[in-house]
Amino acid sequence: MSELDNAQHTEEQPTDDATRTVGSFFSEGVASMREMSAAHRAHTAARTELDRLGDTIASREDELEHRRDIEARFEDIVARETANRDDAKRERAAADQQHAEILAKLADLKEQLEDMRDKDSVTERRLKSALEAAEDKERSSRESGRRLQRRLDDAQENLDRAIKEREEGVAAAQRAVKSAEAHLATLNAEYADIQRNPSANSAGYSVRKRELEDEISDATEELRRARHDVPRIDGETQAAIDGAREAVKEAERPIAPARKAFDAVAAAADRARDAYAEAKDDAEKRQKELRSTISDGEKAAKVQERAMREAQERADAAQAAIDEANEIHANPEATESLARALEADRAEREELALEVEQLAATEHSVRERTRGARMRLGLTIGGIILVVAIAIAWIYLAK
Repeated sequence: MSELDNAQHTEEQPTDDATRTVGSFFSEGVASMREMSAAHRAHTAARTELDRLGDTIASREDELEHRRDIEARFEDIVARETANRDDAKRERAAADQQHAEILAKLADLKEQLEDMRDKDSVTERRLKSALEAAEDKERSSRESGRRLQRRLDDAQENLDRAIKEREEGVAAAQRAVKSAEAHLATLNAEYADIQRNPSANSAGYSVRKRELEDEISDATEELRRARHDVPRIDGETQAAIDGAREAVKEAERPIAPARKAFDAVAAAADRARDAYAEAKDDAEKRQKELRSTISDGEKAAKVQERAMREAQERADAAQAAIDEANEIHANPEATESLARALEADRAEREELALEVEQLAATEHSVRERTRGARMRLGLTIGGIILVVAIAIAWIYLAK
């Protein structure tokens, strides 16, 4: 072998030794972990089985104690539970009877309520129809009264207008008389004046005199007509006033009977409204009271149903206790079989308890014996992870 080969062999030998050491750590560590896991599983399974067996023993002990207690008190149990069952049955029968009576009464009350609703509905429709008719009459009478009042108002307005027209007409006629008298007086004065002082111009005097005479004649006629118009206008306007007053009296004549008739119709409508409202209130009150009675009855029925249910449950519980006592008393071999099975379970529990102790000791021994190998495995894995992490970091930094 050359010196180069010797040098290469010398460099590779430490690497091979490290590799074999690491492999040895892995193999030994994995084997230790497997051995530790197997010991732990065996111990855990045995302890679980021991706990299950303990539960079974406790259950069978309770059952055996129960069966022996019932067997020891068999006569007393049967007598007591028979009395309890019979009492519960009697209570159930009484509750059944009361429940049936309540249901029958409820059915009757509900039928009464239905009949009451039907009758009240008929009464309400009848009274509502009467109310509508009364209100129609009231509206008609009110409208008739309004028409009569409008007629009276129109007649009074006509009378007021006739009185005003009379006053204005008579005043105008009197003013016309005064105006005519003043005009005639003026003409007469002028006429007298020219007679006392005749004009030097006889032709002009004569003309003016004739003119004044004609004017005086016309003014006299105008005054006559004006004086004649005063009583005529007074009479005519008074006749119009009298006619208007008669029209007012004619319009007033049906007012009082109409008002009296309206008061009677309105009172009848009020009575119809009161009757309708009272009937509705009374119906609602009676129906509400009956519904309340029905509600109380339904509550009482539920109380009896609950009493029936509870009595039946007590009767069933008493019968179950009797059946159980009879079954245990009639099958003593089952009690003995249970006792033998319990003894067998207790013996098995003692053996299993020893096995659990042995497995616990074995698990402890394996844990102690493999502690070094498991620690080396953990350190080796940790070292590998550290080396890999450093390599990754170096590569990342080198970039």
